[in-house]
Amino acid sequence: MNTLFDDADDIQPQLDNEARDKYMYAKPKTVFVFRLPTQYPIVTIPILRKSRQSTYFAKRKKLKKTKKPNTKAPELKEWTYKDQHDWPRQYPDCGGRSQSPVDLPYTPLVKAKESRQLMFLNYDVLPKNLMLSHDGKRIVLYGEWKPINQPLIYGGAAHSRRYLFHSLTLHRPSEHRIGGLQFPMETQVLFISAEYKSFEEAIKASLKDAQAFLGIVNIYKYDNHTQQGLEELLKAGSKRFNTSMSLLPLGFFSPPLQQYACYQGSLTFPPCTESVLWLIRAKALPITRKAMDAASSIFEEDHVGSCLREPQSLNDRRVYYFH
Repeated sequence: MNTLFDDADDIQPQLDNEARDKYMYAKPKTVFVFRLPTQYPIVTIPILRKSRQSTYFAKRKKLKKTKKPNTKAPELKEWTYKDQHDWPRQYPDCGGRSQSPVDLPYTPLVKAKESRQLMFLNYDVLPKNLMLSHDGKRIVLYGEWKPINQPLIYGGAAHSRRYLFHSLTLHRPSEHRIGGLQFPMETQVLFISAEYKSFEEAIKASLKDAQAFLGIVNIYKYDNHTQQGLEELLKAGSKRFNTSMSLLPLGFFSPPLQQYACYQGSLTFPPCTESVLWLIRAKALPITRKAMDAASSIFEEDHVGSCLREPQSLNDRRVYYFH
């Protein structure tokens, strides 16, 4: 097996450097050259001073203002999966070199030895509210906890940085693939760095922060039973969307993990921000064929897989394995 072995403490700087290089080398830097008007000498003749000053200020009014570089986050416009090949026109990041989802290779992987444990806090705490939403494109679970009880993750590939839960999205079949294989279902659990108060603030900060988000991918494969959290989500979706559902902890829907693959990527939907540290669960969770058949009634799509983004090129990104 063609595998590299690195210390976990060395891998995080590599991830940071890989993300930082995207900003430093992906695009040429713009250099602004300012040519200031020549300063006129002071003369003793009042009439001549007035004439030159008038000419100077008249010229200044005609000078065009230098445009400032665009540092604003892209505004979210209406989009669909059908026109995903046109996304880069409205959202330039969607055409970047660090996009997600990807087809993960079996080998070679950079394997971490003596890695720090990934820590899950408040994964067993009941929320104040849970809502399963469907906007016609994606099925998303949102939750509300007391500030001190909000689920968060740190350690492992994220080291000491803390990420707070934002949402859980269902995909049928999976967006991520492994060795060319696509799986029956996938859930993506998105977290936001604790220093940001909202999704929008994290999007804006991602212009300078290459790891503003962390995402966990749960892959599901056929088995003789269905993971209890997924079963509850499918059950709730078959009844009604955009209403409160049974209060259950986040760990019920996405159990803690310690074995996972890791790579630097992006959001899988516009604006496709390339600031996501993705962790892909190493061991697939179970789902029955009966549950998959029942799921067809809650996914509003033209055909199976029409509400997915196609796999993006891995390019020169490395995939790390933590265990």
